[in-house]
Formats: sequence, structure tokens, C-alpha cells
Amino acid sequence: MNIIINRSDAIGDLILTTPMAQLLKETYKDASITFIISSKCTDIVRNHPHVDDYFILEHDKGAFHRLKGLYNLFTEKRPKVYLHVGGKHFPTLISWLMRVPFRGGLRSKWQTFFFLNKGMRQKRSLVEMHEIDYNMLLLKPLGINYDYKEKVRFAPVINFEAGEVENCFKQFQEDHPELPKYEKMIVIHPGMTGHTLNWPSRNYGKIIRRLNALYQDKCLFLLSHTPSDLKYVDVVQSELSQDSSLDGRVILFNGALRGLRDYMCVLSKADLFIGPSTGTTHISNILGVKTIGIYSPIKVQSAKRWGPFHKDLNINRTIVPSVVCGESFKCAGESCPYYPCMSVISVESILRSAEELLSKGE
Repeated sequence: MNIIINRSDAIGDLILTTPMAQLLKETYKDASITFIISSKCTDIVRNHPHVDDYFILEHDKGAFHRLKGLYNLFTEKRPKVYLHVGGKHFPTLISWLMRVPFRGGLRSKWQTFFFLNKGMRQKRSLVEMHEIDYNMLLLKPLGINYDYKEKVRFAPVINFEAGEVENCFKQFQEDHPELPKYEKMIVIHPGMTGHTLNWPSRNYGKIIRRLNALYQDKCLFLLSHTPSDLKYVDVVQSELSQDSSLDGRVILFNGALRGLRDYMCVLSKADLFIGPSTGTTHISNILGVKTIGIYSPIKVQSAKRWGPFHKDLNINRTIVPSVVCGESFKCAGESCPYYPCMSVISVESILRSAEELLSKGE
């Protein structure tokens, strides 16, 4: 049975949707699952054990081009089931035009109410559960019952091919022939997209300086970014510019140069990752890297819904400002007595968490 799942938005969103494929495969032994994704997400589903195929919905192409490609996809696959979980609505329109028997998923925008015959209404803004739980419950109209107590079985996965990590890391070392000797590699990712609140960029620079002083020049820091993150990176570099002890120990790591797959391979070698609520933080957590995720207190942005999957305190810390936030959707700005609340998270508290995580297993 062919099944198409539409999750054509962000990397983190797709990661938290892939467990649906595992549950579908366990239910339908003959299931062949195709994901509709955005181009930046290709490496998430590549070599995935529960994803048979994927289709890239090119957002920069015209409507006719996208509709034609989707029409060809649905004609080839002839799916019995279509699920809209997030992203563009062109696939939902095509599923209706092609009369896919089961058209389910999340009912939110008007297109989903009109085109889905088995969609579910979920009030995700109430933030009663994790995003993975919300996604899995969308399978209920198929007669699939999901018990959140079994969630540990449905951990998102990223599969590397044999030797892939070693080859990528070797290439990274060749790209940086003057790497200093180090005992710990720490990845700092200060950037993010969307409207989620972030820790002040300058603080990411301060934590690098504090960690370098704490471990007495035994760390290598990768300041990871994509071109859209440069406004954050510039502030971090400004904070670091006066600290000569960091010369040669901070490497700008542009994940767009060799692609997400290469970035994930290098990240898997890290001893610690520090970043905000973004797809990279989910990747780090899934790869088993010790991770500090810094989250907003706003309800729909909260760690309860968007936090890392693995919550083991030996590998993960989720940091949220200690404030009473009454906002559900967006920051109230200067009218809030805690504004800017993300500054409430001190560099010292992040340093303590980093020291605790790095000491685990030593």
C-alpha cells in the first residue's frame, strides 16, 4: 500500500514527523511510504529505515511547475493514503483532484477542511503534549491507536552509511589543516529561523570564552551556521574578538558548504552542542551528542511541545527562563515585566550545565 506524507516545511518539523512512518510500517507490512519535503530536508530522509522515497517540493518554482510535479508523483504512486502534517497545500489539492481514498492529517487551514475527508482537528496551541504525540495521533482515523507511553520506541533516527562519518570528518580535518590539539570539540549554534525567542547572541560568545578558560585551552569550538545565521554569528565574533587565547580555536563551520549530511556527520563527533530551539538542536539530540537546548517560555514555542526527544539528563539539558510567561503566541515586548526574558538565562547557568554534561562518562 502506497502512503504519501506531506511535511514540506522545516527540518525540525520533519524530524518530529518521521516516527509516523515507523508506526505505519508496523501496522501495514506492505506499506511503501513517500515523504513530500522541502529541499533543505533531503538529508534527513536519505537512507532512513522507514522512508522508502521522497519528493522535493521546490518552493522557489512557480505554481504550475509544482502542481505538475505533484501530479506526476501521485500518478506514479497511486497512494491509498495521503496525510497532510505540515507545509504547503498543493499536495493536499492534488490528493483531492486524484481522489485518493483516504485523505487525512491535520485540519487547520481552510484548504485542509475542504480537501481532507479524514482529517483531524487538533488544538496544538494548547500545548498539551509533544509534537511527536500530536503527529502520531493523526493516524487514529486509520484505526491505528498510539499510546504515548510507548513513545520511546519511536525515537527519530538519522542513518549514516558505513564509513560516512569517518570520511566526512577526515574531509573536515583536511579543510582545516591547522587545527590545534584539543580534547573536547564543542559546537555552538547561535542562529535560528522563525519567530521563536533566542538567547542573546553575545551570550553565545561569552559561553565560548568561559568554557575556554575553564578547560584551559583544551577545547575546539565550531561556530556553526548557515548564510541566514550570519547576523547572529557576527555578534558572537565581536564578543570573541578581544580574546587572543581563542586564536585558532574557533572555527566558522558553514553547514551549507558541503550540505546537511556532512554537517550531521561532523556534529556526531562533538562532545557538546549548545543551541536554541531549532532543527539543529533536534539533530544533535537524536545523534546522541550531549546537548543544551535553550527554549522560549512562550506557550506555543515551549519545550513541552518542541523539546528534544531524548530527555536523559546524562546527555540533555533543556534551559528555559525562570519567569511566569502569560503569552501563548508571541512576546508582549516591553509591556512584559520580564522583557527581555531570554536574558534571564545566565551564562553561568549554561556553563554549569555544560560542565555537568562534559563530566559525564569521564
